[in-house]
Amino acid sequence: MKDFLLIIKTEGCIWTDLSTEQLQHHMEQGARYIGGLMEKGILKAANPTDKEGSRLVSEQNGALKDGPFNESKEIVAGFFHISAKDINEATEIAKKNPIFQDIPTKIEVHPLMPIGGN
Repeated sequence: MKDFLLIIKTEGCIWTDLSTEQLQHHMEQGARYIGGLMEKGILKAANPTDKEGSRLVSEQNGALKDGPFNESKEIVAGFFHISAKDINEATEIAKKNPIFQDIPTKIEVHPLMPIGGN
C-alpha cells in the first residue's frame, strides 16, 4: 500500500453556502464516507481547513501574505491522507467523496514519497 494526499478544493464554502437541511445531509453523507474509509483501514487523517489566520510564505522574499491566496474563487477546503494500492485506486476513492454532490469541487490526488525515498 502507498500513501496519498487528497487535497480538496472548492468554489465556495459548505458551512455558509448550504442551507441547514443541506448541511445536515452533507454531514451525514460525509460521516458515512469517512466511516467506510476508517473501517477499511484506508484513512490515516482528514481535516477541513480553517480560513481564519491562514498565511502564504512567498519564496521570492520570505514575506507573509494574508489570504486570499489566488485569483480564483477556488479555496483549499481540507485534505485526506489515505492508503491505496496505486494512484488509480486513490483516484477512485477521491471520486466517491460526497462533497461533489454539494458544492463545486476538485480533488487533487498526490502520491506521497516515503521518508527515505523508498
